[in-house]
Amino acid sequence: MTDLPGVFGTVAPYIDDYGYVAVALIIFLANLSLPVPAEATLVVSSIYTVSGDLSLLPVLVVAWLAAVLGECAAFAVGRYGGRPLAIRLGRRFGVTHDLLDRAEGFYARRGTVTVVVGRFIPLLRRANGLVAGITGMVWHRFVVANMVGAVVWVAIWTTVGRQAGNHIDTVNTILERFAPILALLLVLLIVAYVLRRRRRRRSGRPVEDASDVDPEEQNP
Repeated sequence: MTDLPGVFGTVAPYIDDYGYVAVALIIFLANLSLPVPAEATLVVSSIYTVSGDLSLLPVLVVAWLAAVLGECAAFAVGRYGGRPLAIRLGRRFGVTHDLLDRAEGFYARRGTVTVVVGRFIPLLRRANGLVAGITGMVWHRFVVANMVGAVVWVAIWTTVGRQAGNHIDTVNTILERFAPILALLLVLLIVAYVLRRRRRRRSGRPVEDASDVDPEEQNP
C-alpha cells in the first residue's frame, strides 16, 4: 500500500516490511520526543487492519504500550538528566533556563491536563514527557495522565484510519495544514498564561490566589 499520499506513503513501506515492530518503534520514538510521524503510523496501521494485513487488537495494544513507554522514557530523561541535559540538547531549539522556569509553574498547576491534551498537539506531544520530568511533576500523576492520554490518542487516530477509506487525501491535508495551526494556538495560550502570571508578580499580588484578593486589602 505504498501509493498512499504524503507522509502516509513514507510510513507504509516500514509497516509492509516490519508490521507491528515498525508500529511499536515509530510510536515509541515519537513519544520519546523525536520528530517521527506517530499519527500517520497509527492511521496507516489502522488502514491495514481493514485490509486484513494487520489485526485491530494487536495494533491497539502495541500502539498504546509504545506510547506509554515512550513518554515514560522521556519523563525519565527529563527527571534524571535534568536541566543541563535539556539545555544541551535543546539549545538550538530555544530551550533556556528562563523558559524552563516558566514551564515549571505551568506544569505544576496544569501538568495533568497538559500531558493528556498535549498528545493531540504534535509540537507539545514531542516535549510532554521530557518537560514534565524536568519540571518535577509527581510521578504517579504523570503515569495516570500518560496512560489516559494514550488510550484516547490511540483510539481517535485508529478510528480515523479505519474510517479514512477514500478520504485519505483529506486526512493528509488536515495533518499537513492544520496541525501546525493547532500547535501555534497552544503556544499562544501558554504565552498568555505566562504573561498573566508575570503581570501579577509585578503588581505584588500572590499568583496562586490573586483573583480572590481585594486590591484595597493589600494596601490598607
